[in-house]
Amino acid sequence: MKILPAIDILDGKVVRLRQGRLDSVTVYNDDPVDQAKRWEASGAEWIHVVDLDGAVLGEPRNLEHVKRIIAAVDVPIQVGGGIRSMETLRMLYDAGVTRTVLGTTLVTQPELVAKACTEFEGVVAGIDALDGKVAIEGWEQGTDHGVLELVLELQLLGVRRLAYTDIALDGTGHGVNYGAYRALASQIDIPVIASGGVSSLLDITDLRSIGRQVEGVIIGRALYEGTFTLEQAIAAGLRSGE
Repeated sequence: MKILPAIDILDGKVVRLRQGRLDSVTVYNDDPVDQAKRWEASGAEWIHVVDLDGAVLGEPRNLEHVKRIIAAVDVPIQVGGGIRSMETLRMLYDAGVTRTVLGTTLVTQPELVAKACTEFEGVVAGIDALDGKVAIEGWEQGTDHGVLELVLELQLLGVRRLAYTDIALDGTGHGVNYGAYRALASQIDIPVIASGGVSSLLDITDLRSIGRQVEGVIIGRALYEGTFTLEQAIAAGLRSGE
């Protein structure tokens, strides 16, 4: 199971939000590139970058930071936040990102999702949910869409990978919603990247125990606050034969 350290960018700085709230921000680094280099030096195999400004405003606001990160490290980059057009997708892939995470468009523009999956292999469905319902617009707007219902629809559109965040636990350090991931993994056909709430190495080994369908986990606050190191997280995520 791959560990994806997170770099969430807001106003050009590396931050973490608590439960997705823009009024609950902790700044961890003034330079996203410096942070990416630190993760690479610690053994990162992937880096997950979120343009938080873009997620709220609906278009990329930190593309230059993303480009600088790509130029500075040799680690594949997964990027989300404000990706709501084919033009933006092409711009990101031209810049050198390996995967793009679609969020709001999964609900508002299914035709774009289908087209994106046809043109690019690295499209990830980024579903953020609160109490089992999908949230969009940078988590600021709830919907009536159930998570499983939406994922099954997205599979038909050609989506090959899911990143799932439990908003209630994201950034809280209260542990992952293990039951939700196990239930979801048993009902869908695409691999899942877990996100939100990892507070201990036990959370990682619990997710790993679900099986290979949970192929990765995005970790933020626990790494930034030194609860455990990235090296320890990577070791906890290893399965036999990896």
